[in-house]
Amino acid sequence: MKKLFFGIAIAMFMLYGCGDSMTGIESNFIIKLTGTDGVKFSGNYSFVGTGNVPKPMVVTGTIPFEYTGKGVTAVCFFRKTSEEGTLKVEILNARKVISESVTEIPYGFVTLKTPLPDKNTVISQILRKILGE
Repeated sequence: MKKLFFGIAIAMFMLYGCGDSMTGIESNFIIKLTGTDGVKFSGNYSFVGTGNVPKPMVVTGTIPFEYTGKGVTAVCFFRKTSEEGTLKVEILNARKVISESVTEIPYGFVTLKTPLPDKNTVISQILRKILGE
């Protein structure tokens, strides 16, 4: 978990400094939480873009729920705040699921990130190494 957030911090720093070279590769993402209706969750998410250094959004809510944003990549961590039910998290791009995970474990959690863009830039290669892709 620490490695993921360290990687996100490095990625945000690098993207902030290299905004012009990454222009045009941001996408619209949807983080969709489904599963057992009424299950409560908490967590955080971030859409890492080229123009600014975003702070992770800390949230709580009840399934079903969606978050939308634009960036080069999307990352999230959500956990159930109860023993019962299922939590399913999907990250969509152009209405297509590109990353997903499910937990039924009591107080279980889900951590997701999207693949980096296919641009063969030095920054993308460094980010892939940091994020373990």
